[in-house]
Amino acid sequence: MLRDKSLRKVYRCGRRTGKTETMVIEGFHPAFTCKNFRVLYITPYENQVNLIFMRIREIINDSPLLKAEVIRMKNNPYMIELRNGSVIMGFTTGASSGSGGSSIRGQRADLLLLDELDYMAENDFSTVAMIAGERSDIRIVASSTPTGKRGTFYQMCKNPLWHYSEHYHPSMDNPNWNDKMEEQFKAELTQSQYEHEILAEFGTEESGVFDKDKVDKATTYQYYTYEKLTDLQKQSIENSSGCYPDELIYDSNNLPPYNPFRCMGVDFDKYQASSSIIILDFDVIMRKFKVIKRIEVPRGEYTLDNAVNMIIQVNDLYKPSWIYVDRGYGDYQLERLHIYGDENPSSGLKNKVKGWQFKNNIEIIDPVTKVKTKEPMKPFMVNQLTISFDRERIILSPFDEVLHKQLIDYEVERVSQSGVPIYTSKNEHYVDALGLAHLAFVLEFPELTAMIKKPEFSNKIVHTNVSLGQKRVMNAFREISEPFSNPWKKASSNKHDSDDLYGDKPYWTKVPMNKNGGSSSVRNAHWGSRTGKGFKGRSMW
Repeated sequence: MLRDKSLRKVYRCGRRTGKTETMVIEGFHPAFTCKNFRVLYITPYENQVNLIFMRIREIINDSPLLKAEVIRMKNNPYMIELRNGSVIMGFTTGASSGSGGSSIRGQRADLLLLDELDYMAENDFSTVAMIAGERSDIRIVASSTPTGKRGTFYQMCKNPLWHYSEHYHPSMDNPNWNDKMEEQFKAELTQSQYEHEILAEFGTEESGVFDKDKVDKATTYQYYTYEKLTDLQKQSIENSSGCYPDELIYDSNNLPPYNPFRCMGVDFDKYQASSSIIILDFDVIMRKFKVIKRIEVPRGEYTLDNAVNMIIQVNDLYKPSWIYVDRGYGDYQLERLHIYGDENPSSGLKNKVKGWQFKNNIEIIDPVTKVKTKEPMKPFMVNQLTISFDRERIILSPFDEVLHKQLIDYEVERVSQSGVPIYTSKNEHYVDALGLAHLAFVLEFPELTAMIKKPEFSNKIVHTNVSLGQKRVMNAFREISEPFSNPWKKASSNKHDSDDLYGDKPYWTKVPMNKNGGSSSVRNAHWGSRTGKGFKGRSMW
């Protein structure tokens, strides 16, 4: 594994494959054989960097020759200084604190060794990569067991444009691996955990909301783009197939084809991110929902007004049937759009724009019980979108990396005490916009999604040959034709019928008694049938 001397190297390994020992030797050997060489080990958590330096100290203590080359070793910070001027240092990115690897800023290195990279935050790698930007000959070696994320580690292993040399080693590459160990891990781990930890496959991230394989597959149904290709994308096309995608780029001079099954989703955010817009079509030929445009309204001095103006322009160009917007930051925008719809009826904005509050409930009809139920708005929206991905009914552009990344990074951060999932709150605005556009299809065109059911009303009278029997029919008509009398009305008006005297205050009424001391009305009473006059049994029919 160590013969590859490329500047960019990545190890994708399963459990018990000697990954830690490999990373130790990767940094240990050049530090002892090169003068003034600086090695940086970087891990997400302290226990990992501690394990690496513990193994380095074991190797040094077992060799008097190596031990003689060491000037000093310390753990705070993790550092080993050698007589030849080389230094081995260890840092953590503080993955749990989300500090973005701030402790690494300003460091210098000739070799960067990133262990368990897939457990680091995405902005951690950007900080580390800047260290390698000092010179072109600075090496980066990364290793990890896959978690299923489609992040930096995934791109290193799968994207040829990153120019990393991948070394893949599942747990079966361990010489000590046997059938008993395999049976044990299969029994202890879930299928997803077995794929990650033993087979070292990316599979699906357990904490993610959308199936990563389904999201990846959504980009393969149609080769198209709705944005101009970047120079890097053009270079990638030239280096591979040389086949350029269909360009679905529209403006006032090149209008998009009309589609009555077209919806728009808008997620407003004035403070944290730009407002996000997604246009979603239903392709009647492929029977799938296709994203045909993604628009960002940059933050500025008049962010909210700019978002309203952009929606008006996009509505004029794409003419969606429905526009669903997030009311979290969009009450003002929703009002402005409705006012514009009043002033310009041809735009249709008065009726087609609907606002939704993510923290509220939504009333739907259960497709099984046909009973109206209230569901938390955002979980319902996300679940509907998840189902469409699982059913392979979503089409994404393979060139929209922003939307793809937000989908695969979307996850449940926690679950509230009432059992409602709390989703990712960073870099998720296009996912929310896509969810709103898809929700418009679910609620306005349920026949296309086939997920919920609207109430059905019948205008037909159907006759049956079943006979109820003449006697039962006559008794039923007699029952409903006799006037209903309240037995307490007479009692309440016997002696005290003055509302001014008693009002709503309860009072006692004397019951006439017979000579035996019992109530005459009770003595002469007879118990009637439970089912009405003239019937036997519990049921009228």
